[in-house]
Amino acid sequence: MKMLLRTIAGVVLGYALMVVLITLVQETWFGGVAWGETPLAPLLLAGFFTCVAALIGAAAATAIARPGGRAAAMVMSCLVAIETTVLVFTGRVGGPLWFDIAAAGSLIVAIVLGAELVLRWKGPGRCTHSRG
Repeated sequence: MKMLLRTIAGVVLGYALMVVLITLVQETWFGGVAWGETPLAPLLLAGFFTCVAALIGAAAATAIARPGGRAAAMVMSCLVAIETTVLVFTGRVGGPLWFDIAAAGSLIVAIVLGAELVLRWKGPGRCTHSRG
């Protein structure tokens, strides 16, 4: 039960952190980015930092959810896929389909990478909680 609660907390907090950081990158740092409106260089740079935001969110989720870190990353990845699907089918994204799929795919790769980095850094036998 404790692992399930940690995994849920990791997903909620990690995804929220990811969303806040992505918003900071895309809306604050770059003043809003959109396919066809933002020049290529700032679009690519915003995309890079968006992936960094996803990596950080997933790393936080994994650290909170340990030992269920991979499960937290999987849920976050599914949420990105669901969100992208909803945005595409409701017409709330302005780019071509390939662009939106590539953007979602890059977030999923960054989420998996963030989780794996934390799991490898912490090691399989190490716990994140203290006793006492």
